[in-house]
Amino acid sequence: MDQTLDSKLELFDFDCNLTHKDLCHNVKALIQQARAVGVMEMVIPGATIEESQQAIELCRQYPTQLFPTAGGECGLDYSLSFPAPEVQKKWFAEQLAMACALKKPLFLHERLAHDDFIQLIDEAIMNFDGYFPPAVVHCFTGNEDELKAYIARGDNWYIGVTGFICKKQGAALKQMVKHVPRHRLVLETDAPYMGFPNCRRAESSEKEIARITRANARRFLRL
Repeated sequence: MDQTLDSKLELFDFDCNLTHKDLCHNVKALIQQARAVGVMEMVIPGATIEESQQAIELCRQYPTQLFPTAGGECGLDYSLSFPAPEVQKKWFAEQLAMACALKKPLFLHERLAHDDFIQLIDEAIMNFDGYFPPAVVHCFTGNEDELKAYIARGDNWYIGVTGFICKKQGAALKQMVKHVPRHRLVLETDAPYMGFPNCRRAESSEKEIARITRANARRFLRL
């Protein structure tokens, strides 16, 4: 890649798992490398209590680059390696209620569970008299109907796009992403999960996309 061109971009990585075992021992160098190519800020998610505590500590160390300012990551994942759906639904409902009560933005995860996911969100909205905080569906990998359903929920719903869009199984997302309004799109590496070999930047308006998605991320997180 053209390092000089990349350094002129100002990006916001909306999901970098710096507490992951493959990254946590090299955080300082990773942040420096990211900054060198224009990644100005990152969101550090926590999927467990331990990860969340580690993320908060990292954010204290790097207060202008790392942000634990939303609830999550939380949601439903019905992939085979995850807990039983009923267990997940119980905890997700409680997490939704907490976010609504605290009025904190939500960093959401959904795989193979769209109908239950929406049902629990709608129940939370009913329980809080129609209120629901800003939400981002991170690392979107669903179908077009699901994407349109999220978009139809209004301007407080954002869509996160990762390197999945460059993988063979994510080919359909290249066409679907055109349905996402630019002011509701955020970019995320989801590192270290969504890397792929031979990554190359498309020759498109990368500066404009960087500017828009960074502004979206900062607006969502109220920064």
